Amino acid sequence: MDGVGGEIALADVERRLRAYGAALWGSDPPLRPLVGEGEPAALRPRFDADLVRLPAVWPTLDLYRAALAHVGAHRMFSRPWPAKGLKPLLTIVVSLVEDARVEHLAMRRLPGLRRLWAPFHRVEPSPSLMAADLLERLARALFDAGYRDGNDWVDRGQRRFFERPDRWDDPEFSLALGGDLAGDLGKTRVQVNIRGHRVDPAYRDDNGGLWLYDTPPEPPRDADDPLEAVRPEPAEGEGHRRNGPPQASPSPAPLAVAETAALRPVARYPEWDHRIGLHRPDFVQLVECVPEQRPPKDAPADPRLVGRVRALVRHAVVARPERLRRQREGDDLDLDACIAARVARRQGHAPDMRVHRRVRRRGRDLSVLLLLDASHSTNDPANDPAGDGTVLDLERRSADLLAGALTAAGDRFALAAFRSDGREAVHWLPVKRFAEPYDAAARGRLAGLDGRWSTRMGAAIRHAGATLAAQPTLRRLLLLVTDGEPSDIDCPDPRHLVEDARKAVRELAGRGVDVVCVALGGDPQTHHHIFGRRNVLPVDRVERLPDILPAVYVRLTG
Repeated sequence: MDGVGGEIALADVERRLRAYGAALWGSDPPLRPLVGEGEPAALRPRFDADLVRLPAVWPTLDLYRAALAHVGAHRMFSRPWPAKGLKPLLTIVVSLVEDARVEHLAMRRLPGLRRLWAPFHRVEPSPSLMAADLLERLARALFDAGYRDGNDWVDRGQRRFFERPDRWDDPEFSLALGGDLAGDLGKTRVQVNIRGHRVDPAYRDDNGGLWLYDTPPEPPRDADDPLEAVRPEPAEGEGHRRNGPPQASPSPAPLAVAETAALRPVARYPEWDHRIGLHRPDFVQLVECVPEQRPPKDAPADPRLVGRVRALVRHAVVARPERLRRQREGDDLDLDACIAARVARRQGHAPDMRVHRRVRRRGRDLSVLLLLDASHSTNDPANDPAGDGTVLDLERRSADLLAGALTAAGDRFALAAFRSDGREAVHWLPVKRFAEPYDAAARGRLAGLDGRWSTRMGAAIRHAGATLAAQPTLRRLLLLVTDGEPSDIDCPDPRHLVEDARKAVRELAGRGVDVVCVALGGDPQTHHHIFGRRNVLPVDRVERLPDILPAVYVRLTG
């Protein structure tokens, strides 16, 4: 397992921890990294009704397991108390007693947990009267009945706790005993640093989940759900937007959009920050601009090539399987029908001999979104033997060829392009939407695409995924054609957008959307890192793209 400075990263052991928690308590709450200032060793776990947050890195796997087991004990045996009107010292001591109570209940059920938690209770008796030391020693005294401290307050708390094991099932026991101990400690004039208080030992949570506050802090956004994090912007006249219109970088040439079509904010998306292991919510704005209508400038495709591509696409198997039961002939036996026939024979009736079943495929059940990279690098020459075309020219020609075949086959598809000019202006250029025909107007918009600016790939992938997720088909495929790697003017760290694109691909995979990259250039290792080795189809010679792209589609859907 990879770590930082010899430590364990939560991302590397998350699956094992979730399985461990489910085995202990029968529940599998989502785990999220907890990132804060200072050393990871100073952080303490947090939990609420929906999430468990653990430090992004910790020294050992056993520390993660101990923390998860402790939080599980709270979720099983604790109930939150109102905190209104209570002094901070009272909540600290009551929480400490509650920690001990739920752990002893857990150890009654799972005795092996003692071996897991005991090594972290290492504090020894001392003459120190500092509040932090007294609280840490009380924590050990309430965990280990054999521990002897020598301090009157610690010994009294230990004695009263272990005198009443019959009351450990009642959460009010923690409130009563903790209240008495907090009052006794307050009488000694001990100074408690409430702001700097840290729960010990390290595997125990910060106790925030045990108390109900009048104005609780807003819970962190569960940003791993990108569709929930999309925030559509109001249209013009519906209200003031938070960030104002996107400011594009100066360009020597005008933007190739129709004069009547302004940049229209569509949605805001999160962006993954690999340095902190969290999404930055609403970080990227996606704006839509319809390409200008232009006459197609590519030469007509070879009719033989068009016919071959249409035949390939037409014979691709993209239908939903339908199982037909009680057939006279079929691929195998229908067990229910066989049993019914046998029963009828035993009862002296003529059996129904339709005892087979077979699989039939009807219709074409696929939605595909073809997404083209329209960044500045696509203006590079493509070494096309048919002419002095650019990479974007070949992308257009290939897309037109495939779109014509999909239209002839009746497949559901959309066609769009993307580029970016900073995080406030990720441009989405729709050529054909799912509900629109691929007609002369769509071909004109395809011809109107031009290459500009940069390649903020993650936001475009998320928007494509949101579009595909709304399609009611068995399979949903995002086919991305790009000649480079993610980059943008406001991202000096080249790894940032690579990791964000990788996260976006994983988010779509979790929603049943296949993402495949047709790579016309760039670093193959980077593409493999983002899309997975099996989902990258490199094109060694860009001029072959018109021949390869339809075959790629058939390979993916066959």
